[in-house]
Amino acid sequence: MGAVCGVLALLPFTTCLSKIVLGRPCPGCGMTRATLRLLRGDLAGAVRYHPAAPFAALGLACAVALALALPEGHPLWDRFVRAALTALALALAAVWALRLAGLLPPV
Repeated sequence: MGAVCGVLALLPFTTCLSKIVLGRPCPGCGMTRATLRLLRGDLAGAVRYHPAAPFAALGLACAVALALALPEGHPLWDRFVRAALTALALALAAVWALRLAGLLPPV
């Protein structure tokens, strides 16, 4: 899935179904390109594509660390997953609302 998203991000045209059909970006528009920028060490470029990308990457790194450190079935894992998914959903919604209001540049 990551490889497919990476290839789609390199195409010179939009592949977002929401943007193609409705003319509006989806909440995750720019996230793949932002992640590719993060992998290159370009934090400013990542934030330009999607301001929530660094936080999503940090959450993923924490999830990997917890998955490796905690024993199976540990209650901290469930709490972390719920909190991380809630925070990500709120961040995506906030970025999307700011984009739709014209307060963030389009991607």
